[in-house]
Amino acid sequence: MRLPRLAALAAGAVLALTACTTPDGAAKAQIIKPAEAKLGDTVLAFYLSPDSETGTSKAENLPAYLVLVQADGSKKLIETSGMREPHIAWSGRGLFFSDDTRDYILGKDGLVSFENKKSSLQQSAFALPDDKGFVAVYNEGFSESDSGYTNQVAVTTSAGSQLYQVEGNYYMNALCGGVLNGIATQAGTHLPASADVPGMRSKVDTAAEPELLSQLYPATEGREKVLAWRAAFDAGDHNRHVPCHNGVVTFLSDYADADGKPHMTIVSWDTRTGKYTERPLVDAQKRPINEELSDPETFSQKSYDARAVRDGQLEWLAGDGRIMSTDIASGVTVPRFDTGLASGVNSSSQAAFTEQSIHLIQETFDGKTPIRIKRFDRATGDLVTEIAVPGLTEQLGLEFNLRSIAVPPGA
Repeated sequence: MRLPRLAALAAGAVLALTACTTPDGAAKAQIIKPAEAKLGDTVLAFYLSPDSETGTSKAENLPAYLVLVQADGSKKLIETSGMREPHIAWSGRGLFFSDDTRDYILGKDGLVSFENKKSSLQQSAFALPDDKGFVAVYNEGFSESDSGYTNQVAVTTSAGSQLYQVEGNYYMNALCGGVLNGIATQAGTHLPASADVPGMRSKVDTAAEPELLSQLYPATEGREKVLAWRAAFDAGDHNRHVPCHNGVVTFLSDYADADGKPHMTIVSWDTRTGKYTERPLVDAQKRPINEELSDPETFSQKSYDARAVRDGQLEWLAGDGRIMSTDIASGVTVPRFDTGLASGVNSSSQAAFTEQSIHLIQETFDGKTPIRIKRFDRATGDLVTEIAVPGLTEQLGLEFNLRSIAVPPGA
């Protein structure tokens, strides 16, 4: 039932990408044929996907687009059959992306693809160490035959794509070396086992589930390996890719405890022992950050990724556009600098971290403002480059959303 299947096609196989359907307006001329696709001098890539909130039937009939941005703001689009909430990853091997039927690796020499039919709702995507390939998680949904919840894990290398099922809904994921761990807020058939762990039941909401930490890849006897539980209920919006160093996963957490009391903390969860520590998020005066520093209503708009930890600090983009720095050992959080790219009702911003830089992208939902991209020096906070990407706003708003972003390794 959980045996993996291998779907490998030669690089010259017919691709599922299409070049006949084009969005209206200025972006029409930039859609390239799969055979012509190359990374070239791309400085940043992002995925445009249909907004599933505007109507499921309409969204399912729309394509999606991988957008390759050049330093001068010009862009090239690759059309796919679609993926809701897609995620992409970039390594020395190339740029990985997927749709519901295939997985793709775009390199300097061209595009290769592998058949891999799967769920059209993606959770995450990571580049494996040493350019060995990519691993991604997809949301298959509730099981029909029992009370379970199924995700799918796909592993893509130059040989093809391998897909297998795991139990649980792993919204938040971390790559620890070559091991992918997931944190689930819906444990599926694993939930009854948590009753044997003290404190893993909410006293105020019987339907609330604790968080589950599992190893998803490599598979253990063809399936996930349950590692530990955490008494965090009704957790807020999760960042899909979170840091892991020396086997310890670090992330920001907005949740209620077993008594229903709210918390905003930074969590360090050791995947080797299953034990975790957490510290309340406070400002330099040791006041809870929701008093002065951060609006709790916009905390869920934060953005950070798997490379956000530096020198014992977790850096993150707040909803108001400031880069924040949280000390992992103490929870003390201070603002570093203002990027000018806030998130709110009319706009949304995302951050991608590298060792040298912080890359930001913002879409505005007014139908006319170009997408804005900024790169800041991570050490100094100085603005290094700023790019405007015009001609894509016709695809945003009610029809398309800007999803995952990726930059070249070392950018």
